[in-house]
Amino acid sequence: MQTDVLERSLGQLAQRELERLGLVPSLTEVTAAMPDLFNVDGAGVLLVDENQVLRNCAATDASAHFLEAVQESTGRGPCVEALVEGVVVETTDILLDDRWPDLARRLVDNGVRAVMGAPIRLAGAPIGSLNIYKREPHEWDPSDRTALASFDRIIEHLLASAIAADRNEALIRQLNQALHARVGVERAVGIVMALEELDATDAFERIRRAARSARKPIREIAGDVVRFKKLP
Repeated sequence: MQTDVLERSLGQLAQRELERLGLVPSLTEVTAAMPDLFNVDGAGVLLVDENQVLRNCAATDASAHFLEAVQESTGRGPCVEALVEGVVVETTDILLDDRWPDLARRLVDNGVRAVMGAPIRLAGAPIGSLNIYKREPHEWDPSDRTALASFDRIIEHLLASAIAADRNEALIRQLNQALHARVGVERAVGIVMALEELDATDAFERIRRAARSARKPIREIAGDVVRFKKLP
């Protein structure tokens, strides 16, 4: 991707005064700008709720929405790993990637092959994921990563501004609740990783399953883990 094209597109978005639109419309506007710029087939934004489940907030098309929905339900995939690990996660062909076999089986007929996901941070903590996808296998290059990071920063700015403005929007309330739970959940993930010899994504999913099984908020289960109580 050419740097001048990226800068011009970012400048055009900045001129739209997105913060005045409301959080969901502004996220939708940013997401809609991404496919043409990246020469990809779709993009989406997921943000965690109070139970640390990734929820779809913006998607350019049905395939992007389905990609996000499958990751919501399975707790697996590049967007989940981007959130939990706090790093960019990519795959050239999700159908041949053995990291997420359940995801691949569900996506095989839905036009998603190459995926890149980046963590969205708020107050320094990963709070969601930004993703792009292509319908054919694709090798992502450094310019793709640079551009995704630039859009990531726009979204992080929109989220921080919305939280600071304390607007009465459902998504802002969701983010505030998620932030309150996030620090404790991250500490609990680290403990479960050490005790059960799991990687971060599996430890995170282990805590989520325990919360669902016990019908308790994930923040409560995370607190139990930090106090070294055994997971159900």
